[in-house]
Amino acid sequence: MITILNRRELCMTYDMNKQAEIRYLLQGAGIDYRIKVVNRTNPSSVLLMEGTRAYTGARGESAMDYEYHIFVHKDDYEEAVLLIQRNR
Repeated sequence: MITILNRRELCMTYDMNKQAEIRYLLQGAGIDYRIKVVNRTNPSSVLLMEGTRAYTGARGESAMDYEYHIFVHKDDYEEAVLLIQRNR
């Protein structure tokens, strides 16, 4: 079981396809993981509370609206890093 005390951040990406690819690799290798998604357009995650248009542009969402943090158990960290490096 992964808890906040025994986890280690494997990676952080803004790319939804990349995080899905990494999750698929981890699952295939039997490595337990947790993912944290941060919505960067949420008013609590930006400094100005007046709106998010300045952060998203005139057309709405941008490619950097969501941050994906992938965590693994600290004992699985090295194996997970090697797995990702082999599959680049």
